[in-house]
Amino acid sequence: MTWTKAKTPEKAFAMTTTRLSAPSAEPPFPTLRFSTDTFGQRERIEAWRELFGRTICAAEIEPLPDAEFHSDVTLRVLPGLGMASGVCSGARYWRPASLTAHDDLIFIVNHAGNDLANMLGRETIVKSGEAVLVTMEAVGGVINQAATRFTTMRIPRSALLGAVPDLHAAMIKPIPADDPALLMLLNYISVLEDNDAVTTEAQRASVVANLHDLMAVSVGAKGEHLERAKHRGVAAERLRAIKTDIREHLPDGDLVAADLAARHGVTPRYIQLLFDRAGETYSEFVRFERLAAAHRLLRDPTHMSRTIADIAFSVGFNDISYFNRSFRKQFGKTPSDLRASAS
Repeated sequence: MTWTKAKTPEKAFAMTTTRLSAPSAEPPFPTLRFSTDTFGQRERIEAWRELFGRTICAAEIEPLPDAEFHSDVTLRVLPGLGMASGVCSGARYWRPASLTAHDDLIFIVNHAGNDLANMLGRETIVKSGEAVLVTMEAVGGVINQAATRFTTMRIPRSALLGAVPDLHAAMIKPIPADDPALLMLLNYISVLEDNDAVTTEAQRASVVANLHDLMAVSVGAKGEHLERAKHRGVAAERLRAIKTDIREHLPDGDLVAADLAARHGVTPRYIQLLFDRAGETYSEFVRFERLAAAHRLLRDPTHMSRTIADIAFSVGFNDISYFNRSFRKQFGKTPSDLRASAS
């Protein structure tokens, strides 16, 4: 099929039904895995043009000469966000005047290789680890000068309009690889892989809003918009990172908030505020995660030879009586009862 006008990601995904595989764990929003390995050599570039060229970036695609074209990406679509991430051979992505029907924005993160961006009379090299913002309403595009790994996100202009004082000036301007907001954005994207975190429409809307916030900060949000982004998107990513850190350090008998704060460059009070806003406390979260970890180990046949006390100590409890009481209160049965039922 041929589209003369760029469609929204939602409409394009609805029309894409052949030779694409969905992930094994069905996500609560449209997600597709695309690989040119499922196509013949002559069909590969055309399939990539129809899916990525029209769905995400609304551009014509031409592979670089003298190279076999290959791409392997995951595409996701939520209201307010179309995203593609993966690897692709070098190619030229060019948006002619006939495909400038939308004023959506595209946020491109170049994880490996060099990109050459050309638009609005500007040209710049986007190096490995850097990002760049482009618009779909202008003629121009990007050349992947060699095989590249990328994350491309399409968002409505309204997501950044007003937050960034001069959105036009922010275009085609590389965002440094070490930019704190960009690093937070890349880390926060992993939330989309956690189905429990994006089960409801409200959760998905919140995640998309947080991603918009992090993009806005990375391209120069100011004033009240910057403060809102710090309170919402930046805070969400800090809390996600802190919770991940806690899970990785559960065996530490004494998970001191001050040590955690030092690792993340914040204060213990700020950590407390993050948990308060989420409707929980730091200590409650640590206790639940330790109990959940113990629950998994007690049900795991490969750990049946371990004593209950050994498992309790391994997840950070140092008082067996307290562990047993907390476990029964949380799960309605004792650790020994759970192990017996799992045998």
